Amino acid sequence: MLRRDKPNHFSTLSAVAALGCILLFCLPVKTADQQDLPPGVSIRLEATPKKATVGDPIQIDLDITTPPAYRAEILQPEMQAGDFAILSFSAQAATGPKGTLPHHKAKIVAAAYKTGMFAFPPVRIILVDGEGKKIQVLSPSAGIEIQSVIGKDKDLKDLKKQSDIPEPFRWLLWFAIALAVGILALLAWRIIRRKKSSMQAINKVPVHDPLDAAESDLRSLLDQGLPAGGREKKFYILLSDIVKRILEAGFGISTVERTTSEIMDLLRLVPNMSSEKSEFIESFLVACDVVKFAKYIPSRSEHEAAAGNALKILDTARISKLSAISLQPSADIQ
Repeated sequence: MLRRDKPNHFSTLSAVAALGCILLFCLPVKTADQQDLPPGVSIRLEATPKKATVGDPIQIDLDITTPPAYRAEILQPEMQAGDFAILSFSAQAATGPKGTLPHHKAKIVAAAYKTGMFAFPPVRIILVDGEGKKIQVLSPSAGIEIQSVIGKDKDLKDLKKQSDIPEPFRWLLWFAIALAVGILALLAWRIIRRKKSSMQAINKVPVHDPLDAAESDLRSLLDQGLPAGGREKKFYILLSDIVKRILEAGFGISTVERTTSEIMDLLRLVPNMSSEKSEFIESFLVACDVVKFAKYIPSRSEHEAAAGNALKILDTARISKLSAISLQPSADIQ
């Protein structure tokens, strides 16, 4: 007896969806300044301000003018677009007075954490004409200058010239110097005597592992619960400082008074530091900087992700420290 198989509708739908995705990403990409854009289509990208300091929010305005029969789909940029961190993205439906060409607009708020001249990367756009034909284009880029926060203060004045000390008071100055030297010598002698008497007690005090101390502070911070009620900035400042201590203890680098880019330059010099690990650590530090300097308020899911990523960095630092210890020569080997 012959059996007829039932059609697999799920497999058919999956194949159609996959074909649609392939066609979308295989659309020809054209820059906005090329001459073969459809008639009546123009694209403008403008940054405000064009000069900003490190961490300042920068507004990127995208304006697309199309014929009435056209439709524009503005694709949201990634969280990290070139040298810029994307803080927010919003797109508007086509607007414009009746009888005029419609305008498709989008607003992007971004921030940069390095100084110099940078170009905000083009935004990807899909144009759909009245017949449903799709064309994928790129907007122009926008030049932005990022300056140091220290460079803002232009009111610094030169030091005053040294004034001469009147001769009648010069002997008083020498007397005060001699007295201060004598007092310092006496204090140094007493400190040396006290250190000698308590040397044995000091040697018995256990030396705490800085990585263990940083881990204790991290878990204490996370046990307090996720930030709420305007405490987000303080939470991310403490979280970032603890993770920097973990990087110091685990990878043997100095993070004191260093920016994220300077810390990453040192981390990339660490032996056996893979690009995957360095990108993961850099993404965590940039996310903390966005909250600390750009006044960005993360969601609860982002808080949970930050806490989990901090613990992962802790585990990575422990593994790196153990590997470094195992590679050291034994003290018994002559």
